[in-house]
Amino acid sequence: MRSALSIRAAGLGMLLMLAVSVTANGQAPQIPVTGTVTSSSGTPLPGVTVRVQNSNVRTVTNSAGKYSVTAPTDGVLTFSFVGQRPVQTTVAGRGTIDVTMAQIPYLEEVVVTGYTEQRRGDITGGVATVDVASAARPTSASVISRLDAEVPGVTVASSGSPGSRSTVRIRGISSFQNNDPLYVIDGTPVQDSYVNFLNPNDITSVQVLKDASAASIYGSRASNGVILIETTKKGIAGPPRTTLRVRTGRQTPVRGYDDILLTNSLDYFKVVKASYDNAGLAIPDAVKQIFGDPNNPTVPAYIFAEKGTATAVDQFGRPTAVDMSKYSYPRSLIIPGSTGTNWWQAVFGPAYVGDYNMD
Repeated sequence: MRSALSIRAAGLGMLLMLAVSVTANGQAPQIPVTGTVTSSSGTPLPGVTVRVQNSNVRTVTNSAGKYSVTAPTDGVLTFSFVGQRPVQTTVAGRGTIDVTMAQIPYLEEVVVTGYTEQRRGDITGGVATVDVASAARPTSASVISRLDAEVPGVTVASSGSPGSRSTVRIRGISSFQNNDPLYVIDGTPVQDSYVNFLNPNDITSVQVLKDASAASIYGSRASNGVILIETTKKGIAGPPRTTLRVRTGRQTPVRGYDDILLTNSLDYFKVVKASYDNAGLAIPDAVKQIFGDPNNPTVPAYIFAEKGTATAVDQFGRPTAVDMSKYSYPRSLIIPGSTGTNWWQAVFGPAYVGDYNMD
């Protein structure tokens, strides 16, 4: 009788020690947990990551927002989804846990730098983000030309001819050799700085790395700065849709060489007259025979007529009428007067440009 009681007491002691050992190690029993994740409006959220805290167990909600995971009875589930506030809840022995996630009112600006993404507030280097919507307003076939006046410290120059190469300088000129920045398109560095093959309508974001810290990512190629271009656009939910964008414009030279060059003969006389006045000399008769009265200069009808061809002259000896039948080249010349030609306006006229995109 005593031996049987001793055996039972020993067995109870072993069970008690096992229970204490399990409790001390914190190994709570595992139970299946299911539920549904919805938004604040009650819409199921697919693609929500459900993770068991302090473990590698995780799953993703299906198209109906439902999930199923095995977790400890005292475990903690973490729910995370882009655009929604993360949610943490304790299992507490429950087999069904439904979660409602609240939408974040705004997303922090994210800048792509090198091979990673960082928040705008965490960046200490010289990184500039181009407003693609603002840069897309002017009609231009080159995405690089649209960076001009959009990014501080970046200058863009081009000849203006169709398809011409744009020269980009980030924070000026740093060497006597190549000063072109490094272009990285969709994460791939390109050797050619002539990137006019990109359609500006396909570009989603442009970042400019302007300081020397970019060399820690891309090496010596980034010594002149880096321009990161992303061309991957996301699809829009809904039925198939085609959009045609047509924009037209006109390019005109605003300022030219006519600001510094003399294209008018009377303006040239002002320079000649000023040179004699500054020297304290009188206007010679040879000049008067061309422009007439120095105080009221005019362009003569003929600036030169061979002797015997002029039929009438004015008081300054300038021919006012000639006998054109006596003209012969090169012995008997007759040269009519001209006010001059503004060759800048004659050569450089308005150019019409068009931008057509269908997607």
